[in-house]
Amino acid sequence: MKAFLAIKYYEDMRNKNLIETICKSFENQNIQVFAFARNIQNYGPCNMPGDKVMNLAFAEIKKSDIFIIDASELSIGIGIEAGVAFSNNIPVYLIANKNCYVSNSVKGIAKKFYFYSSADELRNWKI
Repeated sequence: MKAFLAIKYYEDMRNKNLIETICKSFENQNIQVFAFARNIQNYGPCNMPGDKVMNLAFAEIKKSDIFIIDASELSIGIGIEAGVAFSNNIPVYLIANKNCYVSNSVKGIAKKFYFYSSADELRNWKI
């Protein structure tokens, strides 16, 4: 099974450990995870024009069996990606830190969601 992980992008990669923890949690469930910052940028700067980034992301989303959104910190890009997944009938799974606000719109497109205190808890959550 292949998953696309949508998560807030930071140029300084301050959430690299979170991305790695999430990816490993799902990869331990035999789910191959694509995360743009990890798989394309190697946790470096994004030097591609915006249209190329989004076209590449859309192609990866459409090749995925599931879409995982970490809604702890939303961004416009995450919302756009979630819309592409939903409109292509790709099941959306929502994860978020339990202390964060998650809109009803995002919850509304999720097939299932899980709120965590620590990303390590995702190891116990099965899709």
